Amino acid sequence: MKAVKAGRIYTPEGIVENGYLLLEDGRISGVTKKTPPCDIIEFPGCSAIPGMIDLHIHGIAGHDTMDGSVHSLQEMSNSLVKYGVTGFLPTTLTHDLESIRKAVEAVSTAIGQTTGAEILGSYVEGPYITPEHKGAHPVEYMRELSIEEIKGLIHASDNTIKVLTIAPEKEHAMEIIDYLTGMGIHVSMGHTNADYETTNLAVSQGARIAVHTFNGMRGFKHRDPGCVGAVLTHDDCLCECIADLHHVHPGAIKLLHKTKGSDKILLISDSMAAADLPDGQYTLGTMKVKVQDRIARTVDTGSLAGSTTNLLECLKNMKEVLKLPLEEVLPMVSLNQAKLFNIDHEVGSLEIGKKANIALIDEKWDVRATFVGGEMVWGGQGDSLMGSY
Repeated sequence: MKAVKAGRIYTPEGIVENGYLLLEDGRISGVTKKTPPCDIIEFPGCSAIPGMIDLHIHGIAGHDTMDGSVHSLQEMSNSLVKYGVTGFLPTTLTHDLESIRKAVEAVSTAIGQTTGAEILGSYVEGPYITPEHKGAHPVEYMRELSIEEIKGLIHASDNTIKVLTIAPEKEHAMEIIDYLTGMGIHVSMGHTNADYETTNLAVSQGARIAVHTFNGMRGFKHRDPGCVGAVLTHDDCLCECIADLHHVHPGAIKLLHKTKGSDKILLISDSMAAADLPDGQYTLGTMKVKVQDRIARTVDTGSLAGSTTNLLECLKNMKEVLKLPLEEVLPMVSLNQAKLFNIDHEVGSLEIGKKANIALIDEKWDVRATFVGGEMVWGGQGDSLMGSY
């Protein structure tokens, strides 16, 4: 057994000041204020929070899901723990079908093999979307829905696809939503021009996630509430949000929280390969992208092209915009995602019996250490390492 001491430990029961997380066999075996008789790694002044889960991320540090490479996924895994992320869904982009198939195959192979953040499965964003709100998705690769084609992707992924994006207005959408939800795959709605009624029908059919809410979807008008109006007002819909303050205005973030609350918001990075790298020219799928002042835009149209943010930055922004205590925004990066994938008995909060996936952040919002399965995969040894008593 070993222990991690932190200035504040955020548990579902409350904040434990100057407490200890006891780690044994990769899990949390206790939370106490009493000094335990074991090796202790101390992080005074730091907060221990649940390891974060990024469910929608294309790339980071020069690597991209669409590389179709286990090596790229490993490098993404290693980069993410620097920001307190302990689980993620590598996310594809609209491309030719063979490239998407290769990407989900690589994700399947990499599951259980990474040494940093854990891969939980893949997220297929595109090609089953529509051009009106295409963002950085190339129109020439957008496809009509085909259940046989989708079955092929699921087979190629060895049943590890967790989320698949559909524009609800496409032909056969409701049939495909029914099929995917029956397979245990979550349907997200994005890059869509669906109206209010069609979006509500899709949610009622089983679609549960709004892709990067407000972005890539038909907006709200008082006589045409659009996709945005439907996802904000339908109680069964969870809303992704890129809280980098470029994709979504603080006022819209406040509206999102007022309509959905803290338990139905899924903060995402939606980051691309330029994340964690300097400004410059990059690619996202087949699109040329220019990053200036950390904002990524396509060269040809100037559309936002993913982000260069990370979940910790989004968490900080959310806390500051909403003026809420940290414990009220933490579910947006951890427990909500864990509940969505039915793994909240394993991860998503700091509780006895759960995996010891932990991030230690200091007062400057820098990650001092990240633990995955009880092992430190990022950071130093804290301010002191005490031997066994």
